[in-house]
Amino acid sequence: MATKHVITEEQYAGDRIQGKRQYQQDDFGFDNSRVNDFLMILADGMGGHSGGDIASDQVVTTFMDTFRNANGTVGERLFEALEASNQAIAAYTKKHPKLMGMGSTLVAVVIKKNTIQWISVGDSPLWLYSNGELSRLNADHSMKPILEQEVKQGTLTVEEAAQHPDRNMLRSAVVGTYIKYIDQSLQALELSPGDIILSGSDGIETLSETEISQIFKKPVAAKKMV
Repeated sequence: MATKHVITEEQYAGDRIQGKRQYQQDDFGFDNSRVNDFLMILADGMGGHSGGDIASDQVVTTFMDTFRNANGTVGERLFEALEASNQAIAAYTKKHPKLMGMGSTLVAVVIKKNTIQWISVGDSPLWLYSNGELSRLNADHSMKPILEQEVKQGTLTVEEAAQHPDRNMLRSAVVGTYIKYIDQSLQALELSPGDIILSGSDGIETLSETEISQIFKKPVAAKKMV
């Protein structure tokens, strides 16, 4: 008889703050409704006061509903849910032309037994904290990696890269049109006992990886992080 692996509420947590903005553009969700199949998703909206809020809500809601009801492998279901989320943005902006251009980043992670798989678009980071070390799992689809490469090549200084006006510009996002860059795990990554998965909007990167690692050594990590 197969053993059921269920992620309980004591094993995951999420929180958010709007920071200095007057509105909230981030959204997230968890779903453990399918046995051996735990989904966590985060979206960071863009498009101003209304657009960003609506975009992140559309992406999270559509992705969770689609993934929950899809068939196939985890990877196939993740991709299907991403496509559905992108189509939801396209349909909404068609009905509300004033919100044309709204969109969202997306990072979705599935824990299945003792492995994880993910899909992401944009610059929202996904980290694995294992054996006291923090490592980023997904690609950064902002201009930041491009500028960092130019620093390595000597065409930009560290100071110029840090102050570059395009540093946080996205190269890919869920905006209802063709998605230029998608990062998806090629195979399931095995987890070890005590491993922690962290996903956040780009605001979390005001903390260094050293600071994040220190927080993980204390209780109530999610609230402490924000």
